Amino acid sequence: MKKYSKTSILIIVLGTFLVSCNKANVTQTPLGLENQPTPTVLPFVTATPIITSTATAYPTSLAYATFEVANATAEALGNICIDSKDINALELSPNGKWIAATCYWENGKEESPLQVSSIDRSRNWKIYYSDYIFSPILDKIGLILDRHDGVIPKYWSKDGRFLFATVGSRLDGCCWIPGSRYSLLVRLDLETGEQAELLNVDYYSDNVFNFIISESDRYLLFTPPSHNQSYNFAVLDFQTWETQEIFLKVKRDVHMDYAKLSPKEDKVILPLFIFSDLPVGHYHIDSIALIDLLSREQDILINDIKPEDQIYPIQWLDDKHVLISNINPVYDSSDKIERQWILDTISRQLEEKTP
Repeated sequence: MKKYSKTSILIIVLGTFLVSCNKANVTQTPLGLENQPTPTVLPFVTATPIITSTATAYPTSLAYATFEVANATAEALGNICIDSKDINALELSPNGKWIAATCYWENGKEESPLQVSSIDRSRNWKIYYSDYIFSPILDKIGLILDRHDGVIPKYWSKDGRFLFATVGSRLDGCCWIPGSRYSLLVRLDLETGEQAELLNVDYYSDNVFNFIISESDRYLLFTPPSHNQSYNFAVLDFQTWETQEIFLKVKRDVHMDYAKLSPKEDKVILPLFIFSDLPVGHYHIDSIALIDLLSREQDILINDIKPEDQIYPIQWLDDKHVLISNINPVYDSSDKIERQWILDTISRQLEEKTP
């Protein structure tokens, strides 16, 4: 009966999630971005490790339902994260053809790789942090791995060809701009297993970066992964593999979690952060900038924003207007009432929306 239940689950999952799509040509990874460890082909066994969620799940939420389906799929396949203590960050691809999971504490070693497997069991890949973190310099200073530096699935490309995986930074302490912090970004070609190292900090415990991927999947916007790079942020074009570095005309800091690309993806609006020592050390927004990625023109649309009056770009309504809110879209723990405005990026006029 147990075997029959697992098979039934797999049939249901496949019928729900597997959709047909055309096979795309593989893009050649440019020299300098390539890192192709030997793909790990995994045996298929009947043993199934314990699967645990990394976040609190609520039965009424879509996220919980999605996790339950991924959980059932992993159990039915029976080949996910063998010899790992737990399975974390379990995800199904949007097209239902792939399942990804962080294999926590694999084989009792200080490493938690990402396993990516096709639902039809024909392809299995693993991404190990150790393939990217070590170098002769780091080996010399005695760097060791930590199982808490797990590789996690971050973003599935819309064409179904790639999975972007990250390793989050565990740097702690004060004085961060609220938002994500990473130490590694890798793009996995799901069909071939090719791994392209996109961003990697020069020393994993000494720097961080953040990034977003454009709606079209063509552009990667990111902050510098190394202290040796002086630009404020950069834009990588996945079609040409050219990188455009952006240097702000004002001395401010940015975080890509707050950046919003225009519908044509030729302009970006983002808040500019300044560090203040008083009353306690923290970052706050003091202006909002518009940057034309084609002409490289920079324009401060709103300036002299006080810490208690911070506002944030939420989304472009069209190629001219942007929705603005007083609620932090990345991290907010306040109980204030939301106010919204429409910002005209041409006239710089800010008009409040009526409830």
